[in-house]
Amino acid sequence: MEVGLVIMDENPADGLRIVRAADRAGVHSLWSIDYYNRSSLTRAAAFAAVSGNAIVGTSVTPLFARSPLALAAAAADVQAIAGGRFVLGVGSSTRRMNQDWYGTALQHPAPQVRERIELIRRLIAHRSGPFRYEGRFDRVSMAHYDRTALPDRLTILAAGVGEHMVGVAGACADGFVGHTIASAGYLRDTACPLLARGAARADRDVAGLRMTTQIVAAASSDPRAARRDAAAQVGFYSTPKGYDLTLPGRPVRRRARRGPGGPHPRRRPRRDRRGGCDGRGASRVRHARRRGRPVAPVR
Repeated sequence: MEVGLVIMDENPADGLRIVRAADRAGVHSLWSIDYYNRSSLTRAAAFAAVSGNAIVGTSVTPLFARSPLALAAAAADVQAIAGGRFVLGVGSSTRRMNQDWYGTALQHPAPQVRERIELIRRLIAHRSGPFRYEGRFDRVSMAHYDRTALPDRLTILAAGVGEHMVGVAGACADGFVGHTIASAGYLRDTACPLLARGAARADRDVAGLRMTTQIVAAASSDPRAARRDAAAQVGFYSTPKGYDLTLPGRPVRRRARRGPGGPHPRRRPRRDRRGGCDGRGASRVRHARRRGRPVAPVR
């Protein structure tokens, strides 16, 4: 297990001071966040430029906030700046965020995430000549697409909570991003088996997948203030029903639905909201592991 930092400062200049100090101190990995007032990819590029050893990653970049081509181009640029140290963490975000913030429809989250990850890989792997992709949700067509001087591979981790999204991470991503308030029990008893099941369906070896997760931490000379700041983060994320699975002792809400064989339980639709920094100094500490071994930089 290795320990990294998720840098959440609102002012990116403040974040860069932390990045420099953390890299000098030997912190394993440094991660940016994405929100309505933060660009994960812009910040990751800056993190990569002022660091030399730590893995640089996004935690996480919304997959549908940018076009596939724009996202692939930005990610490849960060990978080049980082010299192969970059990890692209992606997530679907919520239906409401996609509709209200990004102006895009998210009707089939798991299939859309899987297709978008596949398309990004193809865009980054392409060297020169025409490029065409015709998927169920995405279409890209270029008579000429030249990127011979740019990286042709990238580590992609996918975030998820429920069965379908975690399964997608196991099936097509290079690893999994655990939720900010995911409990150890959820990761061990729910996420890991779902990852293994998704990998098996795609005929992949789950041992090759990376797993990262986060814990909420707050630093202060006043222990009560630090606890209050951390509690605000946990409380913010624990309210949405879609995150019930991540918390110990929270029941999974089910309702009856009549199917071909009669009534059967079904999870309630997700009503989650995406959160970010609460502006009061709480930060996240990231743990990365790969089957109990340190996660090596991508070279």
